[in-house]
Amino acid sequence: MDLATADDRDLRPQLICGMGRLIRRYWLSAVLFLGFGALLARQLFLPGFIGIADTGDFARVTGWLCLAPSSAPTRFTFFQPEYTWSAHNFWASPYMSSETALGWLAIQLTGATYEGAHFDVRWLAALHAMLCLTGFAALLAAIRGNPKRVQVVVAAVPLLLLTDVCYTALLNSFYMDTAAFCSLLLMAGTAVLISAEEELRTGQIALFFVAALLFVTSKTQHAIWSFFPALFLAASCTRTMRRGLRVATLGMAALVFVSGVYMERTADRAYKGQALFNLLFYRIGLEGPAAMPDLLKLGVRPDEARYLGLHSYAPDSPMESPQFAEQFYERTGFTRVLGWYLHHPAKTLRMVSDRLLWEAEIMRANNLGNYRIEAGHEPRARTHRFGLWSDMRSALFHRAPWYFPLWYCLFIAGCVTTLLRRRSPVATRIAWLALGIALLGAGEFLASNLADCLDMARHLFLFHACTDLTVCFAVAWCVERASFARASICLSQLW
Repeated sequence: MDLATADDRDLRPQLICGMGRLIRRYWLSAVLFLGFGALLARQLFLPGFIGIADTGDFARVTGWLCLAPSSAPTRFTFFQPEYTWSAHNFWASPYMSSETALGWLAIQLTGATYEGAHFDVRWLAALHAMLCLTGFAALLAAIRGNPKRVQVVVAAVPLLLLTDVCYTALLNSFYMDTAAFCSLLLMAGTAVLISAEEELRTGQIALFFVAALLFVTSKTQHAIWSFFPALFLAASCTRTMRRGLRVATLGMAALVFVSGVYMERTADRAYKGQALFNLLFYRIGLEGPAAMPDLLKLGVRPDEARYLGLHSYAPDSPMESPQFAEQFYERTGFTRVLGWYLHHPAKTLRMVSDRLLWEAEIMRANNLGNYRIEAGHEPRARTHRFGLWSDMRSALFHRAPWYFPLWYCLFIAGCVTTLLRRRSPVATRIAWLALGIALLGAGEFLASNLADCLDMARHLFLFHACTDLTVCFAVAWCVERASFARASICLSQLW
């Protein structure tokens, strides 16, 4: 006993020193991580928590999960966190999404799998938050080798921007864009970590692969960009000499790309028909009878001129019939519309600029409430807590709408300049990554504008997320350059 006690006394100083080293090394990362989590928890879980109202899209996910609101539906007006499981609620939704998989996992974890079981959407929000926090943790791991002041500034920007209520409100929801947003943050954080490391690591690649699959299978609108994460994986495999890891990474890249193609090819044709109807009759058709020559070339029939100016959800719209919607898609199609855009660049540019002026400033849907009905607010009332960034960006857009295209041009030019200078392998990899996110954001904007014309605030959700990620990259680059310049000045003074 005396020997054992002596051994224990000998180990205590070593343990204390080891704990001290861990605390000194990770305390800042822990504080930043807890700060990110606290901002999410304050909005999503603690008393006074908020979410976002359903537009009717929740059923596309909850139908597969046998869930329905526990009280009378309050579409557009109030946020409803309580749901009930019942076999009668099942609907074989034609919409496939990784959000459904996340919802299924949340139900399994809570045991809400029997008749009459209650399910709180905050359990799903916890999974959403976990994905976001994992992406932020990957970013913290990537910048841990930098001076503490650099770590604070670089991490504080996404900590404040990406916890804005514009984004967090959707975490308490079943919207398919939520899975896309969370997986985008996880992809971005993991990609930064992979790019910053000298050696490719299996766990990091596997984590990026999972995030990429969640992203491309979240929604058809995002599946079309599956080649972006696939290209990142394919490029990453060239950085390792391990044959097994290289083959596995290439296989992951192929699977991500194929998953995106599958999502696009199997998407509900009636849903595509509705989007095309909006585009042709409510967007191009706003010109009235003068638009009919163009519409006839796009597959519209002469007797359908009576639909000019209507959208899919108008009372006189024929889109209530899935059969008509599918047939309409078959004889029109996005391929024809793309050809029309290419042959009419002036009209296309005007359509894009119109939406840039009238839609892009809405970072938050202005027709969807954030509060529960018990909170006592007016229907469709929106919270302004934690909305400083989105309010500021909206105000800036109102005063200077040209800042969006100017920002993207400057950011892309900066990425290209960094690539041409080839200052270091890490800087080059990060520049390629930043350029990819900028191109993804631009693509999301164009797809949202040119493939549909309704509910643009939510369709531009990923565009705004990508834009804010470019801000994070730009700030990190400025801090890194300032730190480098300061180090150069110190060295010159020493000499």
